[in-house]
Amino acid sequence: MATTPAGPLSPYIPASAPRSADVVLYLDLDGVVHHEAVLWHPRHGIYMSPYKATDHALFEWLPILEEELAPHPSVALVLSSTWCIRPGYAKTLQRLPEQLRARFIGGTYHKRVHGADPWSLASFRSTPRGMQILADVQRRKPRHWVALDDDIEYWPQDAIGNLVACEGTTGLSDPEVRRELRYKLQQCAAA
Repeated sequence: MATTPAGPLSPYIPASAPRSADVVLYLDLDGVVHHEAVLWHPRHGIYMSPYKATDHALFEWLPILEEELAPHPSVALVLSSTWCIRPGYAKTLQRLPEQLRARFIGGTYHKRVHGADPWSLASFRSTPRGMQILADVQRRKPRHWVALDDDIEYWPQDAIGNLVACEGTTGLSDPEVRRELRYKLQQCAAA
């Protein structure tokens, strides 16, 4: 049986115990590993906007993520993206390279964990990303965590130090974002 939220900004928190790790990187996709201009079509699925993101491709900056994670083999990944909902956690992971896929221990939303009813989905969607991640941190209880995201609206002030903020059109291709991610992962490893 799942618990219900305490208020409009409280995410739905399931009762089941999630997988965890000592160090977790909460990973958004749109605006992080590729340009933010991503569209969805019922027949064609997810694709890059040919108008807003000309010359961009889905997952184009994944090699950068792999490079930054290489010195940290124990860092686990949690999907913190709307991709958890559509196309879903499992289908999203199928689109990723095996080396990255093996690092994932879950998502901030998974219908098998959170429930598939419309109320829980609506509750999750209306919760700011930072609150979704913080709720997941409270459930998984990693010793250290970092969030890589371009959705920084209403980010909890007590967790802002864990955020590596991306600009949605440049994501991980921005050298400053790479430097900050590298620094925060090194901090986690040293702690």
